[in-house]
Amino acid sequence: MLTTFRSLSVPLLLCVIVLGSFFGQHRYTQRANIEDGIKFLEQKGVLATSSLRGTIFSLLRDPSLSANSEERRRYEAARERLLRLISTEEETHSDVVPSGLHLWNETEFPGYKKEDVFFLKHPAALSQRYQLSGLCYMHGPAMVQHYALAHNNHSVPMIDLLKFIKEHFTAEQLERHIFDNQGGDSSTFLKSILQANTVLVSPGLPHQSILSLFRDLGPALVSKFKVHEDFMKASVHHHYGKPSGKFIGYHAMTFVGHRLSDNGTSYFLLQNWWEKKQFVEVDADYLKASGAYFTFIETPQTGIPDTFSYTYGKYHELEAVDKPEGQANEMASE
Repeated sequence: MLTTFRSLSVPLLLCVIVLGSFFGQHRYTQRANIEDGIKFLEQKGVLATSSLRGTIFSLLRDPSLSANSEERRRYEAARERLLRLISTEEETHSDVVPSGLHLWNETEFPGYKKEDVFFLKHPAALSQRYQLSGLCYMHGPAMVQHYALAHNNHSVPMIDLLKFIKEHFTAEQLERHIFDNQGGDSSTFLKSILQANTVLVSPGLPHQSILSLFRDLGPALVSKFKVHEDFMKASVHHHYGKPSGKFIGYHAMTFVGHRLSDNGTSYFLLQNWWEKKQFVEVDADYLKASGAYFTFIETPQTGIPDTFSYTYGKYHELEAVDKPEGQANEMASE
């Protein structure tokens, strides 16, 4: 049996979603054929040093040649990811948030002051992303970069992640995405899309240091957040105390606000990418138990680097490479 899908000895980054309907027009120029896809991979140097390159490309052309049903399903999924990637010009973006997407509202999240929630203080900056499979390691950094520009009173574009993948992924990154449906480290990805020589700050506890940095620097990337079964409930947007249920994996989100209760308890508002769970409140105990890392952008951002494409809008969906693969639980590595 031909084995081309590597077993990765790294922690899993959870990118789990409740599958929902798509929004926006798919920006296909024309449905590409598989030969266009093979040419794209060749031009990018994917599998250039592998002795199995010809065999692997043959299985992309015709997955029915696979040795067994599991291998066939993997090549069918890889073929579909490749065709979506090269058939689409840019990620979907719109000034209209689709119906059915979870929205921020003060009734559900009471007690937050305007100055303590970034997008209430900068209302023009509020934007939402919808994660349809395993790319939370990219969604989180894209949102943090977006908010960093707003924090420094600059225009608020959003990096076009689809074009970034097509134009700037290395051969190894493309191989991991197309063949393994694997991602990467969110902190590393954040660094890669920011302006040159940007300094990042990653504080630990106590929470007061996090709140002080939030006031000075704006939102932060929340990475390696340990997700347990209780967090998977789409209708539950508040999590306090200790997580419950078995450990599922890791996740990346954005820290966008905080509040203090009358008894001095700290609550943290996180922006997420799941259709029915776009905003989540956790208390200090839950946050500590999650083991999450916070990464702030210390260097003021004046724009998205010139080499990267960007779009504008209140809603962004990377459906070309982020489309459901027929299962609700999509994992990527971190």
